[in-house]
Amino acid sequence: MQRNRIMWGIVALVLLVTIAISFGSRQSYSQKESVKAKSSEDLSKYAVADYDAPESSNAAEREERKQKNSRYDNQKWVIKKPHPEDSGVGLFDEIPPPPLIPDVESDLVIVGEIINVSAHLSNDKRGVYSEFTIKVKQILKNDLSKKVEQGGQVTADRAGGFVRYPNGQKVLYMPSTRALPMSGEEYLFFLKNDKKGPNYEIITGYELKENDIKPLDTGRDFDEFKKLGGLNFINTVRNQISESLMNNTQRKKP
Repeated sequence: MQRNRIMWGIVALVLLVTIAISFGSRQSYSQKESVKAKSSEDLSKYAVADYDAPESSNAAEREERKQKNSRYDNQKWVIKKPHPEDSGVGLFDEIPPPPLIPDVESDLVIVGEIINVSAHLSNDKRGVYSEFTIKVKQILKNDLSKKVEQGGQVTADRAGGFVRYPNGQKVLYMPSTRALPMSGEEYLFFLKNDKKGPNYEIITGYELKENDIKPLDTGRDFDEFKKLGGLNFINTVRNQISESLMNNTQRKKP
């Protein structure tokens, strides 16, 4: 009986050590998580960055790309040599999601159509992002430092995209709560000009349909806006921007 108790004690101790080691390992890699591949139709809409893509031979273009890449340096996300069976790597978002209508946090709020998308690696090849060319259809809040024009174009970026390795393997890198907009679709974008590069950063966005609105980001309760439809949602955002600007003006008055 005493011997059995000792044996069970040893087994319990081994199990506890195993669990502790497993948990510790999981914590060490908490920013990385395998993600299941979506349908081939969905995946075909994501842009691809070649891991060993050559730099531009044009000095001005090369410098501009380095400025754009720098936003995604030091992320320790992209794997140099992924496992042959890896098809995707997720990134846990450590910062809380923005408000549903982050008009105060945004320098530019527009309705626009994605007309081009490309993917690029950071300068240290540890981050990847997608770059979007957006045709501006409506301006709800203008960036006074750039004075964007309706009918013009702006460029914005966001973490995520495919990386194609020299052996032909493609791995999709995607944040856990922030999706990427799709080419050819219309969105309401909240954009930030952090002045670290020529591109805007996408704070959040909404795919607009006549009778439907799809938020790019998860983790927030969107029920109050679901049934508005695209036009009514745009008007709601426009009204909130006007109210915020009015309140800001009043606060500045002596």
